[in-house]
Amino acid sequence: MEEVSAGIKFVGMLITVFKIMPWVISGAALICSMTPTPKDDLMIAKLYKVLDAFALNIGKAKDKG
Repeated sequence: MEEVSAGIKFVGMLITVFKIMPWVISGAALICSMTPTPKDDLMIAKLYKVLDAFALNIGKAKDKG
């Protein structure tokens, strides 16, 4: 019975993650589209790469700066 309860909780958690994911992607895409590509500040450049990944900016969608 505990296994079933744990499985239901896990599925509920996955559903919550999938509900939140579009908001995270949209927010990251908005931030990436509004900011120029940082070249000189290494810490911001790393943060920008993470935001690009969350925004699913790949291939031709990336900012060439």
